[in-house]
Amino acid sequence: MTRGELEWVGTDRDRAMGAWLARTFFGFGVAYAVVVVAGFVSLGNVRDPLPDPYLAIAEILILAMGPIMVMLMVVLHRCAPPRAKAYTLAALGWMLAAAATTMAVHFVELTVARNISHAAVPGYDRIFGFQWPSVVYGIDIVAWDIFFGLALLFAVPAFTRKSDKRVRAGFMASGALCLIGLVGPAVNVIAWRSIGIFGYAVVFPLTCLALSSAFRSRAMPTAPPTCAEASG
Repeated sequence: MTRGELEWVGTDRDRAMGAWLARTFFGFGVAYAVVVVAGFVSLGNVRDPLPDPYLAIAEILILAMGPIMVMLMVVLHRCAPPRAKAYTLAALGWMLAAAATTMAVHFVELTVARNISHAAVPGYDRIFGFQWPSVVYGIDIVAWDIFFGLALLFAVPAFTRKSDKRVRAGFMASGALCLIGLVGPAVNVIAWRSIGIFGYAVVFPLTCLALSSAFRSRAMPTAPPTCAEASG
């Protein structure tokens, strides 16, 4: 395997965009965590569904995060070493699926679900209620625990430097935790899904700080001026 097959490609603009997207996702992740914690504190427990306005704000944040998730994986695919391109292309596909699915769920929750009378739809809570078991909640679990988790695991081969070990570890840990979180709905003990939530809501946003550094560290060095440029 040649050195060229292990080196990142892409442009300085790609890397700068990747660093910015990673930091932006971290910022949204912090905001999301603050809103969710504040909502459950207002309830006094973590068993009941998150109430409005906290739920609505969290859903708006997810709608904003979706395009960032996709663009981050687009840039990573552009910059990935040639030997990792097949894996990062698969990662991009899974991330597209994750973003599209969760954005559809939360748009429906923000608009349709809030404008339908519970009495008018038999089994409303089993369809639109954002608590287990319900259809929309199950679909959102697929988005985050399966699609998002697979996207992160497929992206791991892009990080080949020794200095990337924190990014590799973060991607692997977050992706694995997302998939392990499927145990909760599988055995109908939804509290165990907190494993997956910890993976994508805590571990991955923190990993984005290391990811931003990885993009910045690969910026092309500026060439020194030539004698003609210096004298001119």
